[in-house]
Amino acid sequence: MQFLYESERNQIRELLRQHGVADPDHRGEECDCHLVFEALHVLADGIPERLYAMIHPAGPKRHQHASEGFTMLWFLKIANQGAMACDG
Repeated sequence: MQFLYESERNQIRELLRQHGVADPDHRGEECDCHLVFEALHVLADGIPERLYAMIHPAGPKRHQHASEGFTMLWFLKIANQGAMACDG
């Protein structure tokens, strides 16, 4: 399942690479839940608000077509339910 806008997805992958994750979880290629779960724990100490702030900093909109509220709801859901949040 994919719920992120492509620019959000690419930014998360880039942040993971910059943080030393050379080979992100391959399941994240097909399911944003796995990508976000990995990013939550590698980049944000499991705190969805912290990851959200990295992707959507204050100021001019970086991801013009993304639904920021929807993104935050998914980050919270994944933080609470894990990568399997997309399954149910």
